[in-house]
Amino acid sequence: MTLTLKTKNYYIMSNFDQIVELIADDLSAIEAKLTEHTASEYTFVDMAVQHVVEGGGKRLRPILVVLSAKVCDYEGSDAHTLAAVVELIHVASLVHDDVLDEAAIRRGRETLQTKWGNKVAVLVGDYLHARVLSMLVARRSDDPAMAILADTTQAMCEGEVIHAYKSGDFDISEDEYLKIISFKTGKLIAASCTLGAHLGTTEAQQIEALTVYGQQIGTAFQIVDDLLDFTEDSDKLGKDAFGDLREGKLTFPIIYARTVCNDSEKQMLEKMLHPDTDETEAIAFVESLFQSYGVEPHCLKVAQGYADRAKAALAIFPETPARTALSELADYVVSRES
Repeated sequence: MTLTLKTKNYYIMSNFDQIVELIADDLSAIEAKLTEHTASEYTFVDMAVQHVVEGGGKRLRPILVVLSAKVCDYEGSDAHTLAAVVELIHVASLVHDDVLDEAAIRRGRETLQTKWGNKVAVLVGDYLHARVLSMLVARRSDDPAMAILADTTQAMCEGEVIHAYKSGDFDISEDEYLKIISFKTGKLIAASCTLGAHLGTTEAQQIEALTVYGQQIGTAFQIVDDLLDFTEDSDKLGKDAFGDLREGKLTFPIIYARTVCNDSEKQMLEKMLHPDTDETEAIAFVESLFQSYGVEPHCLKVAQGYADRAKAALAIFPETPARTALSELADYVVSRES
């Protein structure tokens, strides 16, 4: 039996697939928007762009736009346009990230920079941003989406710059790192929820509740993403595992391990993050360190704390399938395997 968000019944959804099923028609419309607004008359441009736009992914941000709109009683098609916009911003950021990280695989496929080189990848990322601008200028000048997305894109760039500047800083604090990921990852996830809210309501309390929800799951998402880099294999991740370790990046699990281990282990950990260290040796040491200090359960506990605060922010809304979906999505962000 297919469930729809138009029914008044309250459903408990146990997994991501069921959440997706609830808004399947919306997601199909969003995919059509993505194809429509990124098409190019030039064959190679179109081929390169569609390689990343159609490259899969769970479409978390579009889902958040749609569900946030629905929880505020909005059912119109403008949610599909804004969902496509946030997904294009996200995809563009991934394309540029892959260039910076020299990543070979993304979502189980060759990255653009692997397939066609850095120049093409950078330009495709720029093209996607240009398409976003084209979609936004068609909107009315007082549309809150304009300011929200301008602020969000700026924050994402600032987060990337700060993270690049802090690269190799072994003493970066947990608070500093959380601030960086709130910009790099959290801002667009929160904006997705805020945009959806604005479509359905003018009540500041409801808009703020969904923004807080987005901020909290954005942080939870990145903490789990950091952890999965160390705990899942490449096939599940859709990219090379231990990529952060290979690049000497301090992420949430490493920062926690550094904080709780002893001095000699701390010195060894710093050595393992050096690019000249043998990769096999580094992976073995970090896996052992994580096991000794319970890094995985700690990270999941912290992430669940953010997810629980996200769910608490939804209490302002009546119990509907849309609210249930958002609540279940918060838990899914923590329990996911890729």
